[in-house]
Amino acid sequence: MRIGTIKPYEKALVLTVFHTLDAHPVSPRSPDRPAWNTIVCFKRPLRDQIADHLSPGDLCHFHGYVRTGTFTDDADAKRRAVDLVIQRFDLLHKHIDGPTDP
Repeated sequence: MRIGTIKPYEKALVLTVFHTLDAHPVSPRSPDRPAWNTIVCFKRPLRDQIADHLSPGDLCHFHGYVRTGTFTDDADAKRRAVDLVIQRFDLLHKHIDGPTDP
């Protein structure tokens, strides 16, 4: 997965990540179209590591679990939420902006 955005909050860190899916014969999704997900990190030491070492464009591997829940929005409509809660990550490749001039 590649990092899209990193947003720190008081008790959580929210990442948007994207990845492309492998072509699958029964999947209607194009393998060229990225899939976007939101990852939530609650543990302070892990939040600090992510904030210190990751930036948009970095290639990462996340380990964790899926958590589902419900909430009521501002219009009093009941909504479902699916969170990818990470417990650790591996930085696979650091993104570097563009070529450098000699």
